Formats: sequence, C-alpha cells, structure tokens
Amino acid sequence: MSNKLITPKQEPMGAAAISDMMRAAQQQIRDRQQELNFTAPPISAAQQRLAELQARIAKQTGHLLPIPPIDEKPVHVTIDREGRTIDSLTGEVLQLPNRIPTLKANLRVQKKDVKQEQPKQKAVKEVVTEYPGIDASAKYHDGRLLVRPAVRSRREFKFVDKGKYEDLANKQRAKEKLKKLQDQIAQTAKNAGITVGNKVGIIQPKKFFSESEVPDIEWWDAVILQRDNYSAITPDAKIAPILTGITQLIEHPTQLKPPSEPTKPVLLPIHLTKREQRKLRRQHRAEALKEQQEKIRLGLIPAPEPKVKISNMMRVLCSENVQDPTKVEQYVRDQMAQRIRTHEETNAARKLSAEQRREKKTKRAREDTTTGVHAAVYRVRYLDDPSHRFKIETNCKQLHMTGCVVTWKDVNIIVVEGGPKQQKSFRRLLLHRIKWNASSKNRMDDDANESEKERNKCVLLWEGMVKERSFGEIKFKACPTDNFAREHFRRHGVEHYWDIGHNDTILEASND
Repeated sequence: MSNKLITPKQEPMGAAAISDMMRAAQQQIRDRQQELNFTAPPISAAQQRLAELQARIAKQTGHLLPIPPIDEKPVHVTIDREGRTIDSLTGEVLQLPNRIPTLKANLRVQKKDVKQEQPKQKAVKEVVTEYPGIDASAKYHDGRLLVRPAVRSRREFKFVDKGKYEDLANKQRAKEKLKKLQDQIAQTAKNAGITVGNKVGIIQPKKFFSESEVPDIEWWDAVILQRDNYSAITPDAKIAPILTGITQLIEHPTQLKPPSEPTKPVLLPIHLTKREQRKLRRQHRAEALKEQQEKIRLGLIPAPEPKVKISNMMRVLCSENVQDPTKVEQYVRDQMAQRIRTHEETNAARKLSAEQRREKKTKRAREDTTTGVHAAVYRVRYLDDPSHRFKIETNCKQLHMTGCVVTWKDVNIIVVEGGPKQQKSFRRLLLHRIKWNASSKNRMDDDANESEKERNKCVLLWEGMVKERSFGEIKFKACPTDNFAREHFRRHGVEHYWDIGHNDTILEASND
C-alpha cells in the first residue's frame, strides 16, 4: 500500500459564496475601525483594482486569499506645549525621524570626522559576510558561499640601496671616457689621412673588477652549479646531481639550408661522345620511319614518290626511260631541284632571326642571381685614359653586369656585381687583358710623369657574395673631394667599399 495520505477533494466555491465571504470580511473590518474610532481614508483606484484582482484569482483557483494585516498607524496627532508629537488616542510620545536635506560635500565631511574619531586599528581583520539580498532560509540557499570584501594593502616606504647612484655615476663616467677616447682616435685618424669606417663598440660592464680580485665563482660555472661558490664540489662529492641543465641527451639543432643554396635540385648535363650521338640519331630516325610506314600501311597518308636520281634513273624508270628518255631526265632533274629547294626552305624556317639570336646570346650571358650576387671591388691608380674607360663600360654592359666607377685623384674604385662566370670574364679583362701602362706611356711628355704612370696598375681588393644588388647600370662618377665619394657609396649602402680602397691607397703610399 502507498504511504500517501488520501484527502477528500475540495470542491470549488461558487461566486455567491465568495461574495458573501468578502462582505462578511469587510463588515468585520468596519466594526473593528468603529471600536478604535478609526476613520479609513478613501479607497484609491489602485486599492480597488487590487481587490478586484484578488477576487478574480480566488474565483479561478477556488481558494480564498488571506486578507493582509491592517497597518495600524496613529492618525490623530497633536503637539503639546513642549513641542513634542503625541498620539491623541493613546497619549504616547512619537519619535519622528529628523530629515535635514544637505549637500554631498557636507556628508563627506561628516563621514571623515566620524572616521577620525574612531581609534586606528593596527591590523585589518578579515571580514567574511554573506551575499546581500539572499534569504538564508531559502530552499536553494547555500550557506557555504561567502564573500570577502576588498581590502587595500598598505604601501610601505622603500629606501634606496646604498651605492645605487654611485654605480650609475661610475657607468656614466665610463661612457663619457669611452666617447672621449673614440673622438681622439677619430681625430688622430683624420689627421693621418686614414678613414675609420667602424667605430669602437660601446661596452658597459656590469661590474668593475680589479686585476688582483678573484671572484668566488666564474660566471660560466654559476649558470650550471646554481651556487655562489665552489664549496659544494669536493673530492668525495658526486658531480652529476649538482649540475643543472646537463643530461645524457644530445640536442640536434634543426638543419637549415643556406640562403645561397638553390631551392630546385641541380641536374648535371649528360655529355655524349660522337659515336653515342650517331647511334642515338639512327635510333630516332628508325623509329620515325617505322611510324611513317605504319601510317602508309593503314592508309592515313599517301605513299611518297620514289626518290629518283641520275644514277638510278635507268633502274627505277626502266620502261618510261625507253619510250621518252628526254622527258624522264627532265622529270628526274626537277625532282632533284625540288628536294634541294625543300631542304633550303626547311633550314631557312629553322634559322633564328636577328632579334632571336640577340636574345639567345643575352640569355647565355645572363646568370641567375636569386640565391646571391657575386661582387668585386677593384682599385686603379690612374683612370684618365679614355680607352680604358671605354673597355670597362663596354665589357660590363656586354656581360650584363651592374656597378659603378668612382674617380678621385689616384683613388679610382671599380665595383661590379653579377654571376660567377661574369666575374671571371671581367676579372681577366682588368688584371690581364688591359695594359695599364702601354697607352699611358705614349701620351707622356716629360720623364717625371712617365715614371709615375708606369706604376699604374689594377688591384683586386675584395670579392665575395652579397644578398642583393646595390647599383644599377654602370656609370662613372667624378668626385671633387673624399667626403663626396664616401657620400656616394653611403647612399647605396656600401660605404665600406670606399674605406677599403682609400685605406689600401694610404698603405701602398706608406710602403713606397
């Protein structure tokens, strides 16, 4: 059997019964008010609407709603001679709240005064309160949920460590001293005529050690030992557990391809001998002839006419030759002329035009410089001969190389950029083919200048690979001063080219 209690079903009340019940309740309220000598205020529209709503709900549900308790408040109030508020019915003295409107600024001052009057607490205790607005007796209320109000931590005063500003001053003095030394070196080099391209790096050590001071532990060992001294290392101690970051595993770094290596694999060309070339040609011709015979056998193409020559004319055209020998001979000669004409037309169609030949030659001269550009720097003492200038410019354009030629007194720098084969040809031009003293000697008038011109030569200062080209088509640039030439190279981002050539000229002059 079920443990549930069986209650009789309550029948819904009718509208007449509900009306009688409401009238009885209202009569009861009026009687109570007459006993208390209470004059009810007029019923407002909102209260009347609320009563109608309660009656409608009771009609639908069949249950009478509980009548809310009447808030009994004193209505008849009098003031005595002392100015107190007294209830006229009960004679009790009423305490009315004193509400004085004021500004926000005055309220802040009052709160500040109240806080100053309270004694200062040495420690802030942790206050744990429940969430506001939650009824502790609710069905789904969890009393374990607590909230901690935000507490501002006290900020303490921090003193500056001893020697902090002294260290900053020492570093500043060392920096100024290094800068002064660098300026002296630059001034000395300028007076001597040597251009210093790279400046001394500014190094600021973290700590200044004297020569006699020995550190407790070296910095490279401190990273591994994680200690301030070597006291942990003894003859009986095991070194392996002490070391940090050292294991038996071997770390292999990722293998990266160099930037100059081509992305596609380089295939080596196959060189055949003459005998292999003839054999390969015979095989190709046999395959083509076999394919043509198959097409003739299938009727796709007509059979070619017999190849007739003067030597085989009697054997091929024996019957026609007996009947009309002159006509047969003329036919054979026409066929021979047609074969020659077809051969010449085929060669002419296969022959490249002038523009195509030029493009083919240019393609062979150009080289792929996507993976890196080969650059070379040359120095010539005297470059006033027009023939030398013409050879340099013409060969550079024919080889499709880029670069520039900067001339200043006896420092003439030639910079060329291109591929390895182009550099090889241009290097042979400057170092072997051009006779730097031959043409100059014919133009000399006095023996003094002739002896100086005889020492004219070209020197390869540097060659290597760079990432990209720095110059365009080769051009000659005459510079009036040293700074003007340096500025020209600096605009192209290769100022060190001029430093190499200028310093080499000064060293050569000092050796002489």
